[in-house]
Amino acid sequence: MTEKNSEKTTSNKVLKRVKKARLAAVKSAAKCTMKVAKGSDVPKKTGKNVREKARAGGHFPGSARISVQKGPVQKEASKTVFAPAINGEREWILIDANGQTVGRLATEISRILRGKHKPSFTPNNDVGDFVVVINAKGLKFTKNKEETKEYFQHSGWVGGMKVRTAAQLKETYPERILEKAVKGMIERNPLGRRQMKKLKVYGGSEHPHAAQNPKVWAAQQNQA
Repeated sequence: MTEKNSEKTTSNKVLKRVKKARLAAVKSAAKCTMKVAKGSDVPKKTGKNVREKARAGGHFPGSARISVQKGPVQKEASKTVFAPAINGEREWILIDANGQTVGRLATEISRILRGKHKPSFTPNNDVGDFVVVINAKGLKFTKNKEETKEYFQHSGWVGGMKVRTAAQLKETYPERILEKAVKGMIERNPLGRRQMKKLKVYGGSEHPHAAQNPKVWAAQQNQA
C-alpha cells in the first residue's frame, strides 16, 4: 500500500469518528429536550405516585427533561425603564440646615443629588435635583464630635498641612463641613463630580438663587 492510500484511509477513519460523535451529541440533546417523559423511562423501583406524575406530563426528579408550563402565559414581561442621560426635569430644592445633624442631613442631600427620591432613578445617569442649603452655621454634631473631629487640608508644599477641629472650621468656613460630608457619600468618578456641582451651600440665610424658585424641603428627621 502506498503512502497516499494510507493517508486516505486514515482521513476516512477520522471523518467517520467525527460523524459518529456529532450524531451522538445530537441524540443526547434531543433526549434532554423531551417535554414529556414516557412511563417506560421511569425506574420500576420508584413509587406509584411518581410514575403517575411522569405519565401525566411531569418529569422524573433529577432528570434533564423539561416539563410543560402550567398556568396562563403572560403576553408581555415587565419592562425596565432607564432615564435619559440628559434630563430636563430638574428642580431646585431649598434646605434649612439650622439645628440639623451633619450626618443625617448629608445622607438626605446625597439622595436628592443622585435622584434616588424619584421613580425614574438610574444609577448611571445624573437624574438628581439642585440643592440649596442655607444656615450652615447652625449645623450640629452628636456627642463631642465638634471638639474631637479634625479636618485636614494640605497646600501641596512641604509642611503645608493644616489641621482644624469642627468647631474651628465652623467659625471660618461652615459650608465646607457639609460639602465634605456629602462628598464622602457620592461616587468618586465623573458622574459624582457632576452631581456635586449641583450642591450650593451658604453659611447665612441668604442665597442668590431666588430666580429659580426653590421649593422648601422638609428633612426626614424633622418630619417626625
